[in-house]
Amino acid sequence: MRNSGQSLPVAAGGCSLLAAERDAALREAFLHLPPCCQRLIAQLIQDPPVPYAEISTTPDIPVSSIGPIRGRCLDRLRHYPAIAALINAETESARQDQPFCPTHARRPRQ
Repeated sequence: MRNSGQSLPVAAGGCSLLAAERDAALREAFLHLPPCCQRLIAQLIQDPPVPYAEISTTPDIPVSSIGPIRGRCLDRLRHYPAIAALINAETESARQDQPFCPTHARRPRQ
């Protein structure tokens, strides 16, 4: 979740605008997470991700709890109103068999 400070060009269909809206909603939702969720997600989205063994050195997070805690944190993000609205818009777009935006396509895990 970084902001280069540069304006995004508006592409056909407004995909860049939608991506900027999504990024802003994610930043806002992230700031409303409890600090423990913010720390965990920040570690997991680093490139390369912090290994579970290293994350487990944090007090109160055993390796076997990282996945379930991550799931609960991501669930909180999904239920944040701005994120939920974007998810609903994407779902509705898919129901109508229209592409929501190519930049929102899920990337395969590497």
